[in-house]
Amino acid sequence: MAIKTITVFVIVFAFFACDDDFNSVGSEVIGDVNFEENTYSAVPVAYSKRFNRVRTNSLIREVNGTQLVPHANLLGIYNDPVYGKSTYSILSQVVPTPSRFPLTFGANPVLDSVVISLPYFSTITESPTANNPATIYGLDSVYGGQPFRLSIFQSDFFLRDFDPTSNDGQVYYSNDISSNFPEDQIENSSNLLRTIESFVPSPGERALDEFDVNNNDSLIETTRETPRLRVVFSKNRPEDQLIVERFKKQFLDKVGNIVLSNTNNFINYYRGIYFKAEDISGGGNLLYVNMADARMTLYYNSETSSTTDGDARQTGELELLFSNAIINGMNTEFNSDIATALLPENQDKVNGEESLYLKGGDGSFAVIDLFSGQITNENGEQENELDFLRRQNWLINEANLRLYVDQEKMTSGGSTEPERIYVFDLETGAVLADYALDITLFGLQNFDAPLFSIPSHLGRLSRQSDGRGEFYNIRLTQHVINLLNGDTDNIKIGVAVSQNVNSTTLAIGDTPEKEREVIPTSSIVSHEGTILYGNGNDVPESKRLQLEILYTSEKDN
Repeated sequence: MAIKTITVFVIVFAFFACDDDFNSVGSEVIGDVNFEENTYSAVPVAYSKRFNRVRTNSLIREVNGTQLVPHANLLGIYNDPVYGKSTYSILSQVVPTPSRFPLTFGANPVLDSVVISLPYFSTITESPTANNPATIYGLDSVYGGQPFRLSIFQSDFFLRDFDPTSNDGQVYYSNDISSNFPEDQIENSSNLLRTIESFVPSPGERALDEFDVNNNDSLIETTRETPRLRVVFSKNRPEDQLIVERFKKQFLDKVGNIVLSNTNNFINYYRGIYFKAEDISGGGNLLYVNMADARMTLYYNSETSSTTDGDARQTGELELLFSNAIINGMNTEFNSDIATALLPENQDKVNGEESLYLKGGDGSFAVIDLFSGQITNENGEQENELDFLRRQNWLINEANLRLYVDQEKMTSGGSTEPERIYVFDLETGAVLADYALDITLFGLQNFDAPLFSIPSHLGRLSRQSDGRGEFYNIRLTQHVINLLNGDTDNIKIGVAVSQNVNSTTLAIGDTPEKEREVIPTSSIVSHEGTILYGNGNDVPESKRLQLEILYTSEKDN
């Protein structure tokens, strides 16, 4: 509320005050004096930092009002035409609901099938009709159309809830699966459940027929499901019988054992499922999977209290949720030139860099340092830029940071460029004051269409007529006002790509120079990348990073 009040105060006094003084940086205009509008251009220092790894458990996909939608997990291969190939895998615990314990399956149970179901994010494009009962869907967030190899393993690696060294929640990182977990516990060939040699997600709905085993397998009903990966292991298929027998021994034959008595015992016993993606085509595809609604279900039948030889049996199912600990493995093979440029010794943190590298996932982000350098003041003396600005007695009307896309390096352009970027306090991860103004004063937050949310502060990518990205405009008016008034510290600003600017949740990552660097979750769940012009001397003057401040000042008499 304080920010909103200050802004209204500025507007009211700028138009209606009638004293003879022009007073206070960015807060009020008093007087019927002659004053003029001018522009001041500040050139920030900017450079990039690359992650060694980022946290990838407990990722948030989106925000819906005050509700966080968890488990934003990516699976597959993404070949960025500029940055290189990224591979995404998923390791997850599978857990029955607590009310299901202790696990039982009835008298003399028989396991019929096991189904692993991973829904995709999809949108209805055509509803069913009397002539066509099928619903037509379009898949959301699928990138690329080439196949990759998908292998599904039972995992033997125990995923802890808490870090034993601190008793805090356990943090898992993007490189844990590939580098830190024992390979024979994650993808042991004896634990391989299924390999799909050429996997491409289908937008088609799943029509599932249910038959009555007690009535000559007559059709009971057809259930229709949204598009998803659905892997079935059936006792009626010879190639599945060993896998079905495996599940029988692990579940049905363990009834009465302590491992099926409660959640803690169960997750230590059955430790999870691992989905591994491998490139086979040089292209691949990447998709978001809805792990919050993913299931592994055991379908079985058992005797009733009145069952005799040949009599009816009852059916049942055990549903296991993909929940609790879910880790996204990420491995980006950076373009060698970019990897070299991002080495800490090649990033000039004092004078700034020509190029800023923003890449989602386990990639990189930029740092912008405003007003930290020296300028030559009106007396021909060197002075800190912030100190100079604070004594100018200007009314700040607008402040915009414009970041131009380096189109020579972003040779692909188009759909591979991120539509949104996100700025934040580099130290704390907090949003800047202008983010709050877009919500509280202008009402510009859009939960239904995050692509169009917070557009004044975090401008969407401006594109040329040919579709190539040209620049992002970041409005920092209130941040600059607060800074010049001394109401906030001169923080360094982080800049990252964002999958959803509504999400302000934070994660951490390690860079070569700092552990537990703060990064928005929305950047980790974004796969895209861009290269922006920085403030280096070789940058074309018209494209150089700068903060343009529009202000009103008293005319010199």
